[in-house]
Amino acid sequence: MTRLPATEALIVLAESVVADGFDAHRPAVTDLVAAARARGIRPVLAGIVVDATAPRAVRERALGRLIVALSSTTATIAGERPAVGATAA
Repeated sequence: MTRLPATEALIVLAESVVADGFDAHRPAVTDLVAAARARGIRPVLAGIVVDATAPRAVRERALGRLIVALSSTTATIAGERPAVGATAA
């Protein structure tokens, strides 16, 4: 199974895609989608992310939601608290 990068790296990827476009980060996005598909996480979102015919804003939103889903799943698997929705101590 494809190993996922840390949550911070996923956030940086999302920000980079917004700044530079999907083509500039195709290998990282492809790996992320492969990891999501291998885990059965949000297949519709994964499909939208890789659909080059979809509007960029739609793909960006799908990428963000996919990252949230992956981050939540990764944190749960690792026994850590999910970063999304976490409150300050």
